[in-house]
Amino acid sequence: MTTASAQALIGVLSGFLLFGVSQTSQAQTTTTERAAAGPVLRTIDSLQAALAPPALAARLAAGRDAARDRILERAGVVWDTEMQSLSDHIGRNPEVGWKEFKSVDTLVKVLRHHGFAVTVGVAGLETAFVATWDSPTGAGPVLGLIGEYDALRDTEGAFHGDQHNAQAPIVIAAAAALQEHLTTAKVAATIRIYGTPAEEVGPPAKSIMRDAGVFKGAAILIRSHSSTETSRARAGFGICCLNINEVKYTFTGRPAHQLSSWNGRNALSAAVRFYTSVDGLRSTFRPEASIQGVIPEGGVAPNVVPARAVVDYYIRYPDGVYLEHMTRMIDDAARGAALASGTTVAIDRYGEYRDGVTLGTLEEAWFAYARKLGAPALEEELQRPAGYEETGGVSHDIPGVGVGVFSSRGGFHTHEMLADGLGPVGHAGFRLNAQIMAGVLYHFLTDGAFRKAVQDEHRVMTGLHATYQDNLRRAYAPEIGKP
Repeated sequence: MTTASAQALIGVLSGFLLFGVSQTSQAQTTTTERAAAGPVLRTIDSLQAALAPPALAARLAAGRDAARDRILERAGVVWDTEMQSLSDHIGRNPEVGWKEFKSVDTLVKVLRHHGFAVTVGVAGLETAFVATWDSPTGAGPVLGLIGEYDALRDTEGAFHGDQHNAQAPIVIAAAAALQEHLTTAKVAATIRIYGTPAEEVGPPAKSIMRDAGVFKGAAILIRSHSSTETSRARAGFGICCLNINEVKYTFTGRPAHQLSSWNGRNALSAAVRFYTSVDGLRSTFRPEASIQGVIPEGGVAPNVVPARAVVDYYIRYPDGVYLEHMTRMIDDAARGAALASGTTVAIDRYGEYRDGVTLGTLEEAWFAYARKLGAPALEEELQRPAGYEETGGVSHDIPGVGVGVFSSRGGFHTHEMLADGLGPVGHAGFRLNAQIMAGVLYHFLTDGAFRKAVQDEHRVMTGLHATYQDNLRRAYAPEIGKP
């Protein structure tokens, strides 16, 4: 297909006029999702047929490219000689979200050593940073890399059971390899590394940074993550851990001595009533719903009527439209519990996670390099779309991809994953991640056809997502009413 004919086809697709046999029906979870997404999925199939991501990726990874091969080799060397030990250091000194002060201090020193100008505290977040390097030839397209460094919370203490300790060292290795190429080849470009804290703790830091405009100007974003297999996602819409509303319900009553409790208003009783009501609601929700809650505050002394109690919920569903219906019902249950107990309730939705945009062009590109470099545990079956970062929102603004080579034989959020991250299995996977990320960014910068395919796909896909949301609202309307 010629460039002109591909452009013409993409223009037609933008008008939602092409429909083919859907190969992506498994991209959506529920029957309602699949029905609402049907026309959109057929359009995505037609778009993928026009862009032919597997063939495009095979062209990029095939043969010899002296500049590319030097970049891959350099990324591996930087990982071996510098970044592996940095990854292990962060892994052995874990810090939970919003408190990653030592990790950030170390990363900033390393980045400045590599010639980056670093600003810490962006978007009003103490442990968020942006590191920027312009090639000697001058500033150019912004190649963005995302690095995380927060550890998991645990009753026995923080630990890197999701291997976030490696993410920033991986992107620094990839960036260092690109720096060398851009300098020697005299290519104008900007490398920007985004240090994003608290991936495991709400509210989502990337959403805060997005709202503050931190990511504006990036032409592409790329990140890595721990993985129990080497697999890529199909093009479409989704998120790793379901659409989520993080909601905190704070009940306020009136204190009194428990021997004259009628003088008080028991916030804990309201919270317990609410918690029980939510359990009662579960059977009224579709079976794909997932609701997790705790009561982190419920009073101080047994002989004092609790005047304050807090219930914290993660409310999850495969799509955001039905999730809003669930959340409205749960909010009403909280108001009912407050009314029945003579207390008041404040509802704070402190975090939201929504479907991201997954691009076939970038997924196939990184996976082609995983094959080329001999990545272990290759899974050829396309996986459910999951965007490239956990909030979903950033992927609607900027095309990007998450690279995830096999790095652990254990499950996510386990001490087995921590052990693998500090040993040969993790080290080998992280090295490959750095090389693959550098290769993908090199092609995005230097291969005009690849870059245009990525940009065109992203433009059409974001438009299709709006249509998908409208279809979902219509599909759910008889059941949940007008949102």
